[in-house]
Amino acid sequence: MSEPRPVLVTVADLLATPGRRRELTGRRVLADLAVGGGAIAEDAVELQLTLEAQAGRIICSGEVHARWELECRRCLRPVLVPVAPEVTEVFEAGPAEGETFPLDGEVVDLAPMLRELVLLTLPLAPLCDESCGGPAAGSYYGPPPAEDATELPRDPRWAALDDFQP
Repeated sequence: MSEPRPVLVTVADLLATPGRRRELTGRRVLADLAVGGGAIAEDAVELQLTLEAQAGRIICSGEVHARWELECRRCLRPVLVPVAPEVTEVFEAGPAEGETFPLDGEVVDLAPMLRELVLLTLPLAPLCDESCGGPAAGSYYGPPPAEDATELPRDPRWAALDDFQP
């Protein structure tokens, strides 16, 4: 996996005038963001954010839209899962571990915040459809379906028990 690419935003004009706001919209690339066989569709997220300066800090709020490409938990077919988490985060010169993000001079790197936000919205067990019945019989693991529905195929691992009689 390569190093995460920064999503840098210069905020000098905001810091110079506390209370000033700037809208940030558009598409940003978060390459190599993948977990457990799933990844962000097209490596991109759509932003609808507002950046505001307050007492030497930048407050970032809004929504982030992304689509996860995952596997259905029942049939294992690919499924696109849209997510649109809301965000309210603080960027400051002396960030508190796990609480705020770093403000590097007059630049904020949104990538760590976006990665964290999108990963936290990852669905744990996605479904392609609520009515998904799982894989077709015999298409994945297990014995093929028996010809006679009343007689199930016998697991050969139990053969050693045939010698024991009650």
